[in-house]
Order: sequence, then C-alpha cells, then structure tokens
Amino acid sequence: MKKLAFFLILYSNFTFTQSAKLDKQEVKVLAQIWGKLGLTEKRRWDFEEDPCSGQGEWQFSVRCDCSFNKNSTCRVTAIYIISENVSTALPVEFTKLLKLEVLDVGQNYLKGTIPSEWATMRLITLTLEDNRLSGPFPTTLTSITSLQYLNIRGNDFSGLIPEHISKLNNLERLRISDNNFTGKIPSFISRWTQITKLELLGSSFEGPIPSSISLLTQLDNLKISDLKVQRSTFPSVEKMTELRTLILRNCLIHGTIPNYIGNLRHLHVLILFGVACLE
Repeated sequence: MKKLAFFLILYSNFTFTQSAKLDKQEVKVLAQIWGKLGLTEKRRWDFEEDPCSGQGEWQFSVRCDCSFNKNSTCRVTAIYIISENVSTALPVEFTKLLKLEVLDVGQNYLKGTIPSEWATMRLITLTLEDNRLSGPFPTTLTSITSLQYLNIRGNDFSGLIPEHISKLNNLERLRISDNNFTGKIPSFISRWTQITKLELLGSSFEGPIPSSISLLTQLDNLKISDLKVQRSTFPSVEKMTELRTLILRNCLIHGTIPNYIGNLRHLHVLILFGVACLE
C-alpha cells in the first residue's frame, strides 16, 4: 500500500512538471500587446496564470498549440479581442507571434491603419470589422497570401481597391462592406476561384457589376449594394450552383431576371431591391 501511494505521488509530480506552458518569449509579447491596447489596466487577464491554461479570461481570448518541444511548449495560434472598447492603433508586436493564424479584434474603436510590418504574418483569418481604421486600402494585407478569411467591414477605408489584392488566391470569404471605397468593382475578382462568400455592401462602388463575377462558381453567398453612376445587367450567376444567398440592393440593375434563378436549388435568400427596370 505504501509503495502504491509513493507511485501515485511520483506520477502526479511527473505529470505536473510535464504540463505544457506558453513559450516565455510569447508571454512577454502578449504582455506588450495587452499593454499597448490598454487591456492591462482592466486587470481581467492574469499574467501570473499561463495564457494557454484555458483559465479565467484567457479561455475567451487565446488559443494555443501545445505540441512543440515534445508537447511541453505552447505557441499562440489565435487571439480574440472583441468588443473591449480598445481605441488605440494596432500593435506591431502581433508579428512576433510566429504561429498566429487567427486574429479577431472586431467591434472596437481601433484607429490608424495596418502596420506595414504585418506583411510578414501568416494569418488564415483576420477580422477587423466595426472599428475606425482609415486610409487607403491597406496594401500590407495583400502580402498575407495565406489569408482565407478577411473581414474589414465597417471601417473608414477609402479609395480604389488595389490590384495587388488579387494575389490573395487562397481567399474563401471576403467582407469589405460599409467603407468609403471608390471606383468600379474590379474585374480581377475573377482570380479568387476558391471564394465562397463575397460581401460588397454600402461601399460606394461604381457600376456595373463586372461580367467576370460569373467565374466565381464556388460562391454560396453574394451580397452587393449601393452601386453608383453606371447601370448593370443582372449578373450571370447560373454556374453558381451552390448559391444560397443573393442580395442585389440598389445596384442600378436593368433588364430581366433570368429564368434560371428558379432552378438554383440551394437558393434560400433572394433580395432584389431598387431594380431600375424589369422587362
């Protein structure tokens, strides 16, 4: 019985010492980021607690991969800082988290633009929606070619959409609605052959809807609104056989609604508002 008790104590100590923890350098980086965002003052995140422990506020803010160094070291893979009333600029220090794949800082008051240093990041998901970021479309983002989901909806970005964004050929979902972009919806969107969701609502683009949109055959969600200047014909969506949602609102569309719309068997939401002329 004594031998069994000794074994259990020994096993318990061994398990404790072997538990994975966040890399010490990344703990420091998180502290820098939290400090620059003004989150340290809120005292809800305890840096005495391992950020990868899943304890306290960390369980909602950080995700980790703990498979490094024979499962003894963790690295940050995802950060969620949502609706925290953050009103600073975006910290450069995010680039020091080399395994970071998901970053969501939506629904804050972030200002400025995207740091140029972010071009080295290998994000898969980036959500910046509903902030106060401004300036031209951040070309830094066009260098993050690993992006599959990009959401910059509800900011104050302006100007033309740069052709460099077409380099994001891994994009599956793109939301750039409710900004102040100008110019036409670029025809090079046809290069996003893997995209399934495209939202271009309320961003002051000029018509017409480019015919090249017909090449986005993987789309299941297409939303366009508030086009200006030039009228559009009804976009060709016949080959979008997985289309579930189609919203075309105030797009200066004229002509007929094609009969094949009734044959899109997955289409559940169809909203056509402000059509100029239906013959």
